Amino acid sequence: MKHWWKILAAFLILYSLVAGMLIPLRSGIVSDKSAMTLKTAANQALKLQFYNARFKAEEADQIIARIRIDSQKAICADAIKINSAKELGLEFNLAGLDIKNIQSPFPFVEIGSKENGYVFSSVYLIADSSSSSDKPLKNCAADFIAPTKKVSFPFLNILEESMRNLFFHVPMWFGMMFLLLLSVIFSIKQLGKADSLKNDTKAKSFAMVGVLYGVLGVVTGALWAKHTWGAYWSWDVKQNTSAVALLIYLAYFVLRSSFDDADKRARISAAYNIFAFATLIPLLYIIPRMVDSLHPGAEGNPAFSSYDLDSSLRLVFYPAVIGWILFGIWMANLAIRVENIWVRKMETL
Repeated sequence: MKHWWKILAAFLILYSLVAGMLIPLRSGIVSDKSAMTLKTAANQALKLQFYNARFKAEEADQIIARIRIDSQKAICADAIKINSAKELGLEFNLAGLDIKNIQSPFPFVEIGSKENGYVFSSVYLIADSSSSSDKPLKNCAADFIAPTKKVSFPFLNILEESMRNLFFHVPMWFGMMFLLLLSVIFSIKQLGKADSLKNDTKAKSFAMVGVLYGVLGVVTGALWAKHTWGAYWSWDVKQNTSAVALLIYLAYFVLRSSFDDADKRARISAAYNIFAFATLIPLLYIIPRMVDSLHPGAEGNPAFSSYDLDSSLRLVFYPAVIGWILFGIWMANLAIRVENIWVRKMETL
C-alpha cells in the first residue's frame, strides 16, 4: 500500500464532490428588507418568502412564529397563514411596544416547523408616532421547535446554492499555498546544494501545479462573484491582489525559460521563487484584511468560520481541502517524473 495516499486523495475528492452537490440546503427567508419592516402599530402583517421550504395547509397549527427580542422575551404571531408552499403570512400585535427598551439592535423573526426546521432572519422595527410607547415589552413564552437534525447545509441569503462553491474555490487556495510552500522549500534546498538539479526540478513542478490551482481559484471565484456580487470581476481588493500574485508566479516560469545554462537557471529561479512566496503572504492575507473588501475575512466582513461554517459544512470542507492538497502533490510528482524522463532523453541524444 505504498500509494495509499493517492487512493485517499481520490476518495476525499469524490466524497466532497458527491456530498457537496447532493446534501440539501436548509430552508431560509429570502424576503427583501422592505418586506421585513414592521411599525409598532396595533396590528402588523408580515409576508415571508422562503427558499427550499415545503409548507402544507394541514400543518398550519403546528408552525410557530415569533419575533425574538432578546434571550428572554419574544412576541408570538397572533395568526399564521400558509399562502403557498414557500410563503407564510404572519400577523403581530405590536401596540405599545417600546422599542427604546430593546437591547438587541437586530431583532429576529423565528419560524419553526417539523417539516422545514428552524428558520430565522432579521426584522426591522420602526417606532410609530401614532402608537403609545410607554407600555412594557410583551413577552411570549411559547415552546419552540428545535432545529431539524437532518444533515443539511445552512442557508445564507444571496449565496443560496452557490455556497457549494465553498468546497471547490477555497480548497484550491489552500492547495495552492501548500504546494507553493513546498516549492519554496525545494528552492531553498537548491541554493544550499547547487551540485544537483533535483531540488530545482521539484521546485518547478510544485510551483507549476500551485499556479494551476491559483488559476482555478480565480476562475471559481469569478463564477461565485457573478452570482453574489453581479459581476465576474468586481475589482475587489482580494481579486486584484490574487491576480498580482499569480502574475508574479507566472513571471517565475518566464524567467526560467530565459536561461540556457541549467545551473544558472536553477540558482536564479530559486532566488526568485523565494521572493515570489514572500510577496504572496501580504498580497493574499495582509492587505485584504487592512481595507474594506467584499470577501469574507476582510475588514468589516467576518470570515465563514466565525459565524456560519457549522459542523455540516466542515464534514465536507475539510476533507475537500485535504483531498485537493494530496491530489496536487500527486500531480507534482507526475510532473517531476515527466521532467526526469525528458532530461534522460535529452542526455541520450
